[in-house]
Amino acid sequence: MIATGVGHRTAWTFALVLAIAEPAVADPATEQRALLERAFANLYADDYIQTLELAAESPGMRPVVRTLQILRKQSVQPGKALVRFLEPPDVRRTSVLILENQAANDDLWVYLPAMRMTRRISSSQRADSFFGTDLSYEDVEPKHVEDYDVAPGGAAEDAEGCVVLDIHARPTFTSTYERMLSCIEPDRALIRWTDFYRKGERVKRLRMDPGQVKPIGQRFIPFLITMETLRTRSRTDVRTLTYELVGNLDEKLFNTWNLESGDAEKDRSRSGVGQVQSSTR
Repeated sequence: MIATGVGHRTAWTFALVLAIAEPAVADPATEQRALLERAFANLYADDYIQTLELAAESPGMRPVVRTLQILRKQSVQPGKALVRFLEPPDVRRTSVLILENQAANDDLWVYLPAMRMTRRISSSQRADSFFGTDLSYEDVEPKHVEDYDVAPGGAAEDAEGCVVLDIHARPTFTSTYERMLSCIEPDRALIRWTDFYRKGERVKRLRMDPGQVKPIGQRFIPFLITMETLRTRSRTDVRTLTYELVGNLDEKLFNTWNLESGDAEKDRSRSGVGQVQSSTR
């Protein structure tokens, strides 16, 4: 009887050792969501100030070039963003305030200095063109993995070695896109391209220039992205001119009062930009 008991204990111990020694099989769905989370964090983590040039081209139309400054606060959730147009003169001081909501779509306000008025962007306007470019208001909102699902078995690897994820908005989050296909580099969590779909058709595509990627802190930032609208054959080049990490952006910058009364230089001064890491092209 004693021998039998020892044998049972020995067999149980051996099975436990095997279970510990044998590596756990990774869940593909978990890995895909983790990759998507890293990709969004690569784009939107930290607090930073970014200067962008938006160059829009459309057949038969004069090119439109706009320069703007974005302050984005992500160190505290829900996050916030403040966009100030710098050039050309007809849109200078036009500003957009984005206040994220965890349980609903983000709140967006636009200040129009020529009319001296602030108006709220409704949910039905989130697909509208962002000031004459191929970007929409939804495109400038930060993305969070909690708002999206990855289609089961939808992941594949493309010829460039990045993982293609089939992404859909969750029922609790309203997106103007029914589906997005995003190709993400596993090593750098960098989104190489995204195709956007509505009503079963690809309507827009985003491509980043792999030769224009720069390391900023622990992240990899694409300094040149192109968004194309297929129906109109138009495109907008989104070029980063400067990218500056900020230790902790002032919460008081992100309200409708500062949206109307502030300006880009005051925002930079209050953010202590001269003392932070900077990267220029």
